[in-house]
Amino acid sequence: MSALRNINVQLALLLLLCVGLFHAAVTTIIFLSEPAPGHPRDLHASIVVAALTALDAASVAERPAIATAFNANLPEFHVALSEPDVAARNGGHSAHFQSRLPVGIEIKVHDEDGQFSGSFHDGQKFLLDAPGRHPGFPRFAIITLGFVAISLFVFSLWAALSLTRPLTNFANAVESFGLDSVPAQLAETGPEEVRKATRAFNRMQRRIAEMASQRTRMLTSVSHDLRTPITRMRLRAEYIESSDTKAKLLRDLDQMEAMVGGCLDYLRGSFQQEVVALDLASLLQAIVDQFVDVGAPARYDGVDHVNVLGSPDDLQRAFSNLIDNAVKYGESPEVRLIESDDAAVVEVVDSGPGIPQAKRELMLEPFERGDAGASSNTNEGFGLGLAIARAIVEAHCGRLTLNERTGGGLIARVSLPKTDLETNRNETSK
Repeated sequence: MSALRNINVQLALLLLLCVGLFHAAVTTIIFLSEPAPGHPRDLHASIVVAALTALDAASVAERPAIATAFNANLPEFHVALSEPDVAARNGGHSAHFQSRLPVGIEIKVHDEDGQFSGSFHDGQKFLLDAPGRHPGFPRFAIITLGFVAISLFVFSLWAALSLTRPLTNFANAVESFGLDSVPAQLAETGPEEVRKATRAFNRMQRRIAEMASQRTRMLTSVSHDLRTPITRMRLRAEYIESSDTKAKLLRDLDQMEAMVGGCLDYLRGSFQQEVVALDLASLLQAIVDQFVDVGAPARYDGVDHVNVLGSPDDLQRAFSNLIDNAVKYGESPEVRLIESDDAAVVEVVDSGPGIPQAKRELMLEPFERGDAGASSNTNEGFGLGLAIARAIVEAHCGRLTLNERTGGGLIARVSLPKTDLETNRNETSK
């Protein structure tokens, strides 16, 4: 039975079944359709032979009555008798059923519409109109071919659905796989090859989920273990008399704590807090004001109101990272908010050195930094700002891209789907 689950075996059996049904239908049509002229089962010829045989066997006086009865019972046939030795028709060729008639009966075919003439054994002439059935496709043949066509269609549709549905479910499961939820196990159905692939995918999902869970537990433990000595070092730093040394040490501890927090935030993927409808313009204006308060030359230029669905804290972190990069590496950062039909587009523009096109996609990966000496520069970031921003934006069904600014510089463009605040309230009330 396991061999029947093989996709090649199933396709071969399906093909054999369809071909067998088709041949059976064609064979049935051949044997049940009307025979060719001259065939022993030719009903038209059999009726003519039987009628002429009966008339030939009767006397000349009985033939008119027999012919009248014959014409009355078989409306398609008509026999007309004439006196002996009177020519009825001339010409014609012998009928194909001449050999089936009794000796003495002569019959000639005058046209293809079934007009005959001839004579009986005693010389009496006759005219016979026996129109044959025009060749055509019998009704049962049409029904049979229709049945074959419908059967082939049904079997083909069944094959397409039964063989491709497991593959479609498999592809959908791969597309929807993520670490933010418990993976659903796929049903192991379909051909044996698909079952094996499904089992392998289910095992892979379980292993990845276990690894992610172990990683989260390990990172939580590392976070606790690192923050405890950082806190102790911060307390001990308070007793250092040198203010310069103390300030440097506290700054290093702040960077260590920020690095630990940033790594944990990114690796956990914890960007799914409570989602609410918020005014993106107000959020961006507040973030820009915070940078301006600490002396950064940032400014906001955009629409007054546009609503999106999202987590205020996460979006604030994402845009703060983008603006912070513009402040650190660029000049005169500007935040623009543009509203389209279905999206809110935020552009963080600076006039700095920019990023080469070949490295822009790479810069969105974690721990990637654009400057060559960044690894030794403790005053710079850790290469997580853009990666965290992209993760947050994608968690909000948006997109983050890096583009070149005309005249030099970089444009970090974020596109987020808009929402109608009034519609959202109405749906919530329902």
